[in-house]
Amino acid sequence: MGAELAEVAASMSWDSGLHRAAQRYYTLSVQFAKVSGDDNFAAVTLAAFARQCFDLGQPGDGLELVQLAQYGTRKSARPILRALLATREAWSYAQTGAAQQFRRAAGLAEDHFAESIGDETDHLVRGLDQAELCGVLGARWRDLAAARQEPKEARHAQEYISRALELRDPSYVRNRAFDIIGLARAHLITAEPDRACELVDEALPIAKRWATGRVGEKLRDFHRESRPFATSAAVRSTREAVRDLIET
Repeated sequence: MGAELAEVAASMSWDSGLHRAAQRYYTLSVQFAKVSGDDNFAAVTLAAFARQCFDLGQPGDGLELVQLAQYGTRKSARPILRALLATREAWSYAQTGAAQQFRRAAGLAEDHFAESIGDETDHLVRGLDQAELCGVLGARWRDLAAARQEPKEARHAQEYISRALELRDPSYVRNRAFDIIGLARAHLITAEPDRACELVDEALPIAKRWATGRVGEKLRDFHRESRPFATSAAVRSTREAVRDLIET
């Protein structure tokens, strides 16, 4: 119970931009889980902790946490947990532009996920369904494309994120906002700013509720990355709308 409460507090702190508090709660959650002998829960928490590191631009720290989780559950992890940890490993490699290692880890994530289908015994990995897997891997392909400045990799991102949007439960509004903004950023890499702006214009009404948290951070990324296309009237209009939302 203590580990779960600390993990919830960490997630809420992270979503609110309270990164130091989130790190303390994640550490506390892992410690509680280890004391109770629940290595799998500790691994799930470490995966969440690693995701925060990646959001903060610390891929090396994130990879260390993922590898710690993988080692701690090398005998106990079921396929769905292995899939989750593989997505986190891929995240680190994408941010550093390590294409070969990324493809290996992303492939393992999909393989492990396929093994997990029909396995109802592991309830620790909440929310990792087919839509989430596609969304996460699509965003990581975008990270790899950005790190390597490779439009070809961004096409993979577009395919995966589009598939995630097709599969998403409509009630998962915030997840859809992440997907749409991520897809827009992938279209910037392939020099399709008009399509990128169409997507962001679609996302803004639903992103408004979370503009002070991580959704707002992704909109700031879009605002920065769209600057080279700001000579276009459509891009200027969307950038102004984004700026107004995140500044408000």
